[in-house]
Amino acid sequence: MDKIMTVSLAFDHKEEGTILVGINPELDSLSYPEIVSMIGNRIILKHDDHEAIHEVRSIQISTSMANKKNIGISIGKNIKANDIQLGSVVYTIK
Repeated sequence: MDKIMTVSLAFDHKEEGTILVGINPELDSLSYPEIVSMIGNRIILKHDDHEAIHEVRSIQISTSMANKKNIGISIGKNIKANDIQLGSVVYTIK
C-alpha cells in the first residue's frame, strides 16, 4: 500500500461524482502515465481508524508552474464530498 496523496479538497461534480484533490511531493518527479499506473482502478481512503475502498472513475493530473503535481481522482457518486474529511489519505491497493 503506497500513499498517493493527502486530500486537501473534495467536491461533487454533476457527471463525475465526488472528486478528491490533493498533492504528494514524492510524486512530483513521476510522469502522468507512472502516476496513473500507480493509482490503478481502486483506492483506499483512510482517516484515523476508518478506511474504505472506492472505485476510480477517472484521474486528472495537472502540473503547476512550480513543477508540482496536483492530483484529482473521481470516485463516482456512491459517496458525497461532505462525507469525506479533509486530511484523509489516499492509498493504492496492491
